[in-house]
Amino acid sequence: MAILDHTPAAPTTTVPAPAPDRARERHSALRETAQAELHAFEALGRTRVRSWQLDRLREQVAYARRESPFYRRRFAAGGLPDGTDGDELLRRLPFTTKDDLRDGYPFGLIAAPLTSLVRYGESTGTTGSPTSSAITYQDWVRGNVSTELSVGQRFGPGDTVFVAIPYELSFAAYDLDRALETVGATVVGVGILSAVCPIERTARMIATLRPAGIVCSPTRALRLFDLLTEMGHDPAELGVRTVLYVGETCSPAKLAKISRMWQAELISAYGTTETNSLALSCGHGRAHLTEDRHLFEILDPATGTPLADGTTGELVLSTLVAQAMPLLRYRTGDLVSVDPEPCPCGSVRRTVRHHGRASDRLVVDGRPIDRLDLEESVLSVPGTGLYYAAGVRDGLLHIRVECPDRPARQVCAEIADGIRARFRTDATVTEVDRATVGRAMDRMLKPGNLTLEDLEAAR
Repeated sequence: MAILDHTPAAPTTTVPAPAPDRARERHSALRETAQAELHAFEALGRTRVRSWQLDRLREQVAYARRESPFYRRRFAAGGLPDGTDGDELLRRLPFTTKDDLRDGYPFGLIAAPLTSLVRYGESTGTTGSPTSSAITYQDWVRGNVSTELSVGQRFGPGDTVFVAIPYELSFAAYDLDRALETVGATVVGVGILSAVCPIERTARMIATLRPAGIVCSPTRALRLFDLLTEMGHDPAELGVRTVLYVGETCSPAKLAKISRMWQAELISAYGTTETNSLALSCGHGRAHLTEDRHLFEILDPATGTPLADGTTGELVLSTLVAQAMPLLRYRTGDLVSVDPEPCPCGSVRRTVRHHGRASDRLVVDGRPIDRLDLEESVLSVPGTGLYYAAGVRDGLLHIRVECPDRPARQVCAEIADGIRARFRTDATVTEVDRATVGRAMDRMLKPGNLTLEDLEAAR
């Protein structure tokens, strides 16, 4: 298929065009091909998607076996028969894990010549040794086209959009940056945790430039709101229509509060360092899986057995058209649920909700508690603010929460009662002031992962 074709295109003239012209022609050709393939996929109809994906999976497995040293060794050891096909092929593929990526750092899983790579990235390493990722120009353009289609539902010429997520090491900021530029928006690439543009400067620029949108994490949107308010501005009057949130999960209670504060719509994009985008929002604000580029499974994290749509489980993916770094049955470690009902937008791609990482679950009395469920239970109590942190110490759940609108003693007691009823465990709940939270978040790359230790360090 086109994405895996190493054959150079036939020249259209005997006189080579200048290098910039050749580059533009190549980009245009790849872009047109990617757009045509995406439109063809959307025209399949849901009943034909599975067979289409399994055909591409067979091609991707053959490509990985041939070009990837990692998978060549793995298949030789596992003895996958050449004739294995369809769902049986998927079932018999061994899992690829984060440890495999760490062990293969930096180029152990690359299947394309290093000279063909146009982007290289790494994870932050905040939860262990870093993992690496790379893409070819074809991979990159194909992802760009999907992102352009998504952001074009919200932004266009005349819109200014701040991109306040890390530009360092990852692909997401550059992907969104390029997509916004392509649809005609004015991009302000402020990043985060920058000495050149600290968050206070970002807030001042938002007040001055009055953007139509902000790309950031939900917690960063809260922090920007606080800073703007402290500066004497009403963020709801600055013209922000859309907050495109990435980088962390968010409960419905927290999303509703952010939306009311900013008077803006919140939409999500979801991806990983290893894969770039995995789900992008449509005009109805629902995140659609990139099923034209990946085959997704939802599995029980403990047993690896498939789960039905609507059930929360671990997202496992197989790339279908990756050139630089094919991944087969890659265990993302992320908990998601897939909506069993089709989206009103009419896309053939299913919609997904990200619930966080399996490793982020808190274990109390031997029972796991999803952080997103806990956040919903805490922040849905009247009188709570926007911030909280939780952890387990000496076997007991501890929660610190902001209580700006009602007496803290009452709010904390109601939170403890709700947790006891919902999770069948006791919790110690105390108040935290917003200034302490702000100091902690301003030092964090991922402020949505606020912990008790972060709060203590910021006192």
